[in-house]
Amino acid sequence: MYTLNMGAGKRGFTLVEMAIVLVVFGLIASLLITPLAMRAEASRRHAAEDTLNDITEALIGFALVHGRLPCPSVEANPASPSYGLEQGPPCPLSVPGYLPWRTLGLPAHDPWGNPRLSASQPWAGHWRYRPDKNFAEGTISLSTLPSGHIQIKDHDGSLVSTVDSRVVAVVFSTGPNRQADGLNTTYSPTSPQFEAGEPTPAFDDLLRWISHPLLIARLARVGHL
Repeated sequence: MYTLNMGAGKRGFTLVEMAIVLVVFGLIASLLITPLAMRAEASRRHAAEDTLNDITEALIGFALVHGRLPCPSVEANPASPSYGLEQGPPCPLSVPGYLPWRTLGLPAHDPWGNPRLSASQPWAGHWRYRPDKNFAEGTISLSTLPSGHIQIKDHDGSLVSTVDSRVVAVVFSTGPNRQADGLNTTYSPTSPQFEAGEPTPAFDDLLRWISHPLLIARLARVGHL
């Protein structure tokens, strides 16, 4: 009868075998973790897009109530009573501005951002915001036309907005890298240009803009014009 010898022939794993096992487990873990990380990032991007839609509606809602768009927030000190509130009118358009989230009752930053605890901290992940002067400093009427020359361009430099669309407000998230990309890295008080488009290795911002025809239509629909 054949018997299995469990005595002297029994041995443990060698160092080489253990190393191979660890490598295999590492490969399996990386294959599992990568899709999870991709799904988590996609979830954050969808959340940012949803919040941008809410911001667009809140800006239009503010215009319905006040007859104008809100000015940006530029107060840098989180301890200030005006932190997160609109400054103006007149609007402080000579410097980059942020969404007046407290005025609108919205989150201060996107899913990649963090709350600021001091005036010296960067605005990582906070919503950037630029309205047109004529639509934020006076009562909007049918004869109100944009004066800020705000333009939206694609990655190749072609215009997304046109003369007829007339951009009256722009808001954007700086995306996963928490810094503005492309044309969004620059700021012009007189001829601002912004970039929008699908994410690329060099661009991950998410941008929304409100056109003159859209805002006028929404105001007229409820009898404000």
